[in-house]
Amino acid sequence: MAFLCRMLIILILLFLSAEIYTAPVKLTTFEEQKETANLQVTKNTPAISHTVIKNGQGAVYEWQSDTITVRLTGAQTQGLFTLTEDVMKPTFKLGLHLHRKHAETFHIIEGDVEFRLGTETHVAQAGTTIHVPSNTPHAVQVINGKQARMIMLYSPAGFENFLKEMKTFTDEQFADEIFMKAFNDKYDNIQLE
Repeated sequence: MAFLCRMLIILILLFLSAEIYTAPVKLTTFEEQKETANLQVTKNTPAISHTVIKNGQGAVYEWQSDTITVRLTGAQTQGLFTLTEDVMKPTFKLGLHLHRKHAETFHIIEGDVEFRLGTETHVAQAGTTIHVPSNTPHAVQVINGKQARMIMLYSPAGFENFLKEMKTFTDEQFADEIFMKAFNDKYDNIQLE
């Protein structure tokens, strides 16, 4: 559990670091900061509560080749991201696709996972983090015949809705190419192969 918490903190810092280093900074005095803070926080400002998700908590989606547990939803992150844990069987393979409006960050906890990113291929082992910006074609596959496990940060949030809706599908709907294309397009999941 402590390891998962540390990884969550690292992923959140990685996610936030892009904004931290690209935003212009205006240096202010302590008094100016205090005045600004007093203006922004009023009785009507809604409190933002923290979230604690313990091991075994979160919506679980079992598929043929993997099990995804939603650790944090958009409702819990103010729409910034969805955080999931994915336990993948040795047969797991996700074809080439991209997201026009979403980015994904993967952190491998266990096993060996091959990522195809555009024209490059990378083998990610435990401890490896891979960030996939929007509009980057990517494919994911477990290799070496053993289970793999990873944490995925999907931003902005919404991946939990994709999973929830897909869980209701019948075999006929999964087999219907036109239906599946419309569904994937709805959730910014553009299939390339």
